[in-house]
Amino acid sequence: MTVFKTFLKILKKNLAMILVYTLLLMLFAGLGQQSQDKSISFSAVKPDILIVNRDKEIGITKGLIDYIKENSNTPSVKDNEEAINDALFYNDADYIIYIPSDFNNDFMDGKIDKIEVKAANNFNASYAEMILNRYLKIANSYRNITNDQDKLVDMISDTVKTDTKIEITSKLDTTSLDQANFFFNFASYSLTVCLVFIISLVLTIFNSEKIRKRNVISSTNYKKNNRLLLLSNLIYALFIWLVYMIMGAVILGDILWTSNGIIYIINSFIFLVTITTLAFLIGNVVNSKDAINGITNVLAIGSSFLCGAYVPQSYLPDSVLNIGHALPTYYYIRNNEIVTKLEEVNMDTLKPVFTNWVILGIFIIVFLVLTNIVSNKKRKIG
Repeated sequence: MTVFKTFLKILKKNLAMILVYTLLLMLFAGLGQQSQDKSISFSAVKPDILIVNRDKEIGITKGLIDYIKENSNTPSVKDNEEAINDALFYNDADYIIYIPSDFNNDFMDGKIDKIEVKAANNFNASYAEMILNRYLKIANSYRNITNDQDKLVDMISDTVKTDTKIEITSKLDTTSLDQANFFFNFASYSLTVCLVFIISLVLTIFNSEKIRKRNVISSTNYKKNNRLLLLSNLIYALFIWLVYMIMGAVILGDILWTSNGIIYIINSFIFLVTITTLAFLIGNVVNSKDAINGITNVLAIGSSFLCGAYVPQSYLPDSVLNIGHALPTYYYIRNNEIVTKLEEVNMDTLKPVFTNWVILGIFIIVFLVLTNIVSNKKRKIG
């Protein structure tokens, strides 16, 4: 009971910090929910497609541009990459099409089958992709029939006009899933702070030289103390996770009990175990409270920015994501992003999710092995 009492005493002293980060999660999740329109269906409206044309507006290039403009809204944006990326980030554009220089001639010569694009993470972007692919597939088919550019454009135009109405329906409650994705992504920050700081702090206190020597000369079994300490930390971690899941149920509603919602919950639990083992490692390596405070802030904020907790991974540069791959938070958030888009939950669609869980499992094993190595060395030194 001494271990539990000591743990609860440390927890009580830091209760205010835990409450602050819990309230932050509630606040941001609530704001995210209010900013969304409650709609569970998708109707085929014109997407916002930005065309970045580097070619002369002739032949197949002109035909493609005219077709895109007819079937979408084309926002006006400055012709520089920063402004273009901002348009995508701030939802001024759902889809960006880059038409390369000399596209018309290269396409006629069979050198180009695809066009570089950038897409937002929404159904309008999927609709825009269908519009583009439809035109290119028809154009590729007719290119084998004639080499006359004008005749080719006319044939494509006649074909696409026969059926230009496309309707996309989805059983997904996309608005609620976006809210759930936001909640669970931001929860990675709160969980990391609350778990790493408290667990590492507890371990630092119990691993201090004075207490370690006292435990050595006491009648209490050292291994029993460690088991109680491990149990205390696991109970604390599970308690924090349950509080967050209850918050999620209140804020997100029924979406949490769908197939997608259950995957969110399982994913967050696996992440909880991963961060708990990481906290055990940090607590065994670091001996200073100030150092733990600094490590916690750097780890929580850094992983949130690098792995997509604040900004969706689709908007982050590859250089940033490459760094994020070294952190378990990346794979947790990656799974959240995948689940948000899943229309059907089955073994095939969940393969990338399982892969990321395996990677998180590897992180858990590595953290536990490193913790044992550090603990054994400290015990020999002591």
